[in-house]
Amino acid sequence: MTIRTALLADHANAIKAIARLMEEEWSDWYRPGYASAAQDLQARMQRDRLPLGLVALADEQAVGTCALTATSGGLETERTPWLGGLLVAPAHRRRGVGKALLQRSQEEAGRLGFDRIYALTAAAHALFLHEGWELVETIILDDEPHGIYAIATA
Repeated sequence: MTIRTALLADHANAIKAIARLMEEEWSDWYRPGYASAAQDLQARMQRDRLPLGLVALADEQAVGTCALTATSGGLETERTPWLGGLLVAPAHRRRGVGKALLQRSQEEAGRLGFDRIYALTAAAHALFLHEGWELVETIILDDEPHGIYAIATA
């Protein structure tokens, strides 16, 4: 399996598959009358500004995504940009897809002129630490601890 990452703007044909994956994974958020995965992905179809969408392709099939955004989780902070919406299809987890998306997000944030990138997570602590991200703060959101991680851009 060959994994590569790309700008979502260069792979509009991946939106349908990625939207379906987002709706399955985050059904409490992406439900009728609430939020639209397809609309969120359309907003990320940028090349040189935020929000910037990324897609992971395994043998040219869309298997993951993430985005660089100005804010995260409704946090009011001067920190920016944020890596958000990191998602890998269940059948492709633990195969380097998340790592590839993290690396590409660093490269793209650097290309856009940022020297650091941040991420907020309640579940992917091990991935961020394994990939060299630093835990800079722990906060409570919705009664659950979340880590804010940071890393220098590439």
